Amino acid sequence: MLGALVLVGILAVSACESHGDIAVSSTSDSAALDAPTEAKVKQIVRRFQDTNRTPGVLVGIWSPKGNFVSATGVADIATKAPLQTDMQFKIASQTKTFTANLVLQLVGEGKVALDDHISKWVAGVPNGDRITIRQLLNHTSGLADGFTSPTVQAKVTTGCTVAELLSAEAKFPPVAPPGTKWSYSNYGYNLLGRVVELAGGEDLSTAVQQRIARPLGLRRTLLPTSGNGLSKPFTHGYGLGDVGPTQAPTASDDATALPASCLWAHGGMVSTLSDMRVWSRALATGALLKPEVWAEATKDPIPFVFTGNYNGPGKWRYGLGFVESGGFIGGEGSFAGYESTAMYSPTRRTAIEVVSTKNPNAITPPPMFQALAMAIFGTDIGFGLTPEQALAPAFTGAAG
Repeated sequence: MLGALVLVGILAVSACESHGDIAVSSTSDSAALDAPTEAKVKQIVRRFQDTNRTPGVLVGIWSPKGNFVSATGVADIATKAPLQTDMQFKIASQTKTFTANLVLQLVGEGKVALDDHISKWVAGVPNGDRITIRQLLNHTSGLADGFTSPTVQAKVTTGCTVAELLSAEAKFPPVAPPGTKWSYSNYGYNLLGRVVELAGGEDLSTAVQQRIARPLGLRRTLLPTSGNGLSKPFTHGYGLGDVGPTQAPTASDDATALPASCLWAHGGMVSTLSDMRVWSRALATGALLKPEVWAEATKDPIPFVFTGNYNGPGKWRYGLGFVESGGFIGGEGSFAGYESTAMYSPTRRTAIEVVSTKNPNAITPPPMFQALAMAIFGTDIGFGLTPEQALAPAFTGAAG
């Protein structure tokens, strides 16, 4: 495990070489994938885009076996502007990996304990005197999701305050007793965001910058304090809840302008491929955490299955603030207009990222990542599925 290692440098993308309809960028630190592997990867990217009918797809692979960084499709349906690999996008629930890391940093500093009850920090939480910080981090608190609250949903287009979020989400009854069931809770992560503010003494957006973005040199990664947080160059995202998983969106489905405040600690951040490459490595190696805290965070991750078969039929586990599959560690996010995953394997020294500018998708980014990894390393990774299963349309749920 790595201790307080500071990762520096964002890779400079050099000349862009056109390969059919997929623009592949070479990077300065590694050669491209060998020709047969690159051909397989490009075929997977085309299948992903064609099946989902997503306007744009960003893919990043950085590995000792070679790099592949591509932008396929358009960034703006209305103007037909091409998607570029340096464009900013909304990372949605990948925000949770940042919030969790901040909490774990505070644990290492002795300001928060994993066995603290949330009632120590925030009043009015259902079962708050029995729910621990650890349970909030791994989604075993039993708290409801909360984001589906009519109060929150009514404000998504205009914005929420933190007080409004926590108050509205607290009104939902728990779905299970604490510690008895894995159940995804956006409310739980908003509570963790408030813990970061109370224990760390600064607002969550500032904490992200001071404790993560600046030490790692993340240039375009932030939690917005107003608006959607995107700055040029950025890609638009499409899907406001009425576009099917295999349906092509139109310009009227543009969800880019939605503000981030109602997602806050559970899903409000924006970033880029290059920034998320650096973050995925720092996350997966515990680079910003004390070794003993990282050891605790990675101990006994919990097998889980997302609603609607979002992660496909493969094997996935949830640790203290991250997902894991086949030795790759990272996060995933899905919200109006955008879906993404960023994963890193310490043993393979490989980062793989997938971004779709449409929500929802029939083939979601998590199994897409698995298909790409198997194209590079073979099928014996431990994902618990075949490449064909990874690329079979599987998501049956609604838009995030």
